Amino acid sequence: MAATRPPIDRAFLRSWSGIPQAVGHQAGWWACVIWMGWQGPLAMALFLGVHAWCTRTHWRSETKLIAASALVGIVLDNALAMGGFVEYEGSITVGWTPLWLVGIWAGFGATLRHSQRVLVASRRSALLTGSLGGPLAYWGGERLERLTVDDPVGWLAVSLTWTVALWVLQHLAASSGPNAKG
Repeated sequence: MAATRPPIDRAFLRSWSGIPQAVGHQAGWWACVIWMGWQGPLAMALFLGVHAWCTRTHWRSETKLIAASALVGIVLDNALAMGGFVEYEGSITVGWTPLWLVGIWAGFGATLRHSQRVLVASRRSALLTGSLGGPLAYWGGERLERLTVDDPVGWLAVSLTWTVALWVLQHLAASSGPNAKG
């Protein structure tokens, strides 16, 4: 006899998936950028804990997407750093990727089926988000003095790696979520 999953409280999930989740994610994002030691990633972990509680009826697919996003971010940022395209600030690292940036990637993964789902709503939007949004995010990181991108080849590398990353995350968000087909 197969176990039945509890029904998804769609009204609650819709309310969490909008402004409350966006505000919580932004608070975690800013904490990671401002406090690059353990404090910022711990604040993002708090956001992820609240997110896990709010999406508990389908925690497996949410956890997979969050972990995949963190892993994609680690691979992407390590590749950019190893290639000499980007230099990051932060002393606590996973390879060459600062922990604060891993936290940002994990938080980003939590938003991909919710408050930022428009970024990966289709393959086209994911590719556009990656090719343009990646460089914009890193441009902001430069302005906040958290990273430095090597001109102009580094900007191309950021755009290309982010395009691939968002294509992968779009596929994962679409294929394994609570509303996935199949």
